[in-house]
Amino acid sequence: MKRRKFFIPTVVSILSLMLYTPGTTSYAAAPKAVQLAGGTPTAAKHGKKIGHTKRNTSVSVTVGLQLRDRDKLDAFITSLNDPSSPNYKHFLSSEEFKTQFGPTDNTVNDVKSFLTSKGLNVQSVASNNAFISAIGTTGQLEDAFGVTINDYQNPQGQTYFSNEQTPTIPAELSGIITDIAGLNNEAHYTHPKIRQTSRSTNKNIRLLLLKSAAAESGGYTPNELKGAYDVNPLTSAGFTGSGQSVAVMELDGYRAANISTYDNYYGLGSPTPTNVYVDGYNGAAGQGEIEVELDIEVVHAIAPKAQVKVYEGPNTDRGLIDTYQKIASDNIAKSISVSWGISELQASSATMNSLHTIFQQNAAQGQSIFAASGDNGAYDSGDSTLAVDSPANDPYVTGVGGTHLNLSGSSYSSESVWSNSTNRTGGGGGISTIYTMPSYQSGPGVQNSYSNGKRQVPDVSADADPSTGYSIYSRGSWMTVGGTSASAPLWAALAALNNQYAQMNGKGVLGQANPTLYKAFNTTQTYPAYHDITSGSNLYFPATAGYDMATGIGTPDAYNLIRDINGSSNGTGGTGGGGGSITQLIQNGGFENGQSPWSESSSGGYQLIDTTKPHSGSSSAYLGGYNNANDLIYQTVTIPSAATNATLTFWTYVSTTETSHPYDFFYSQIRNTSGSVLSTLLTLNDSTATGWVQRSYSLLNYKGQTIQIAFKGTNDSSNPTDFFVDDVSLQVQ
Repeated sequence: MKRRKFFIPTVVSILSLMLYTPGTTSYAAAPKAVQLAGGTPTAAKHGKKIGHTKRNTSVSVTVGLQLRDRDKLDAFITSLNDPSSPNYKHFLSSEEFKTQFGPTDNTVNDVKSFLTSKGLNVQSVASNNAFISAIGTTGQLEDAFGVTINDYQNPQGQTYFSNEQTPTIPAELSGIITDIAGLNNEAHYTHPKIRQTSRSTNKNIRLLLLKSAAAESGGYTPNELKGAYDVNPLTSAGFTGSGQSVAVMELDGYRAANISTYDNYYGLGSPTPTNVYVDGYNGAAGQGEIEVELDIEVVHAIAPKAQVKVYEGPNTDRGLIDTYQKIASDNIAKSISVSWGISELQASSATMNSLHTIFQQNAAQGQSIFAASGDNGAYDSGDSTLAVDSPANDPYVTGVGGTHLNLSGSSYSSESVWSNSTNRTGGGGGISTIYTMPSYQSGPGVQNSYSNGKRQVPDVSADADPSTGYSIYSRGSWMTVGGTSASAPLWAALAALNNQYAQMNGKGVLGQANPTLYKAFNTTQTYPAYHDITSGSNLYFPATAGYDMATGIGTPDAYNLIRDINGSSNGTGGTGGGGGSITQLIQNGGFENGQSPWSESSSGGYQLIDTTKPHSGSSSAYLGGYNNANDLIYQTVTIPSAATNATLTFWTYVSTTETSHPYDFFYSQIRNTSGSVLSTLLTLNDSTATGWVQRSYSLLNYKGQTIQIAFKGTNDSSNPTDFFVDDVSLQVQ
């Protein structure tokens, strides 16, 4: 068989604080404790105190630590986006980030010793050394951090606990400990604005009504969204997100059946999302279900073949931080969508510090983050105070605002700022009170003197008005959904398309998006990349020519933008590899549609396309895996004689049971139509076992020829090796 494999301390509490000597495990009476910078509690202000939390309640906390050499880190990230720098696009791995910028092991041990001296049980240390998870009782946390933890009830009748005072820490750890997340469990991160129009649920007539009901609901379909933002030329050329991963950061769960209904109705053929659960979250769909399903479905609409990774954690400060941290430590998805946020004025400085740490790591690793700018216009707190949203306020995040989109047929017609003075909703935007204006934020319309040198939000925009919203399937019915929670995943999906395009052209992934997006805005480009929104306001800031705090730079012309930013590396424009149209020669490169047009043979009589180990989607090619294997799969293509670029890409995965090497082999070959090998592009064996790796080769030498793209796997008589291939692409220009 084939193998598939804070408060004023009492005398007692002061005495309880201990002076820790770094590098030792001994403590003496501490002459001084300090309040945690930025740790003033906000959750206790959001409800009515109803009593003291039981001291034996078990609570987990995440303690944030200061990174090393933050100024050096900022400079390094800047160099990643500078074509003249040797660091250009040379992003770090998670391990490299820890080694260069993470807190030292000695620092981690100092903090762990303090926590354990207070009776807390240290559970884990994040891979970057910047976060330590610990568990203890409420009483132990009160004693350790000099706080009182109470139960509260918010205006909606929900109960939660929160510390009443700012936490205190030993003076020796001041500047080392930057945050203590978990001293409250208030759920306060927000959801999208929704206008729902249910469709018929009568099973006998449903199929007859879906199409007309979609039109009546007013929700834009995937084809309409792609037509509006000029995605169709990319789709036609095979740029559908194949081989790319998009992370959606979620604080609730979803129902897989709703995603399947959406994908099937629109014929998207998207791979099933994969779930990553954080802090014990069980993935159950709750009040925020629509949020999660909106994010996934919008990504599928624009980049249907991208693998969506759904990171789900509890809707608390700790859940938020730990979920973001998991995305960074995994470092799989190079595009990240965030639709959950809170007013900058309502978020604690300590929490924002933790997020900023993570966002620095994302940028250093080449991960783009697109975050909704909020749905209350210029008044993000929902009152009469001007405010912006976190995390869209962070300079390492691309804040995405909202528009009202009009189409002409299925094509772009016009846009204006989304705002509704009646219910005081609209695309978020304004001036941060926390972050200074980053160097990349410049150009016509950027008002440095007006904002007193502070960061302006948003950076870009897309459709978000519920009256011109998105056709979404959620909670068992079709509905129209709006909000910047929809425009953020749209941009994240475009980043996935860009990364696929960039790889085909031998370019690096987008990484921190804002430096590149503003550069395209501020320099002459070959193609007009943005729609400049000049009509409307977000209840305060008007749309103007150039940049404005209602819609930022504007909305995308995806095809033009992606060609511009992947043109010549000096930023003066270019056509991204020749300027001609792009054609995908490989058909069924993800092996999702059965065997055709692949040809295959197997000495063991096996079907080589199966579901054991897909890179994306549900299938891949599986070679070997049994004794005396000799498996081959190939596809015949003709490379045009006028081609100026021909790039073959594919992903490989190798696992083995061999204990000595090498005996089992994998080959990527170019053969003529008679099956003779013209060249061997890649040879792997049982000693090169590794997870999924993307390979890329130029085939321009074969222009004008008809050739076979072939993959071959052989095993000897024992201890078989598995060779997998997926997401094969041959793009010519």
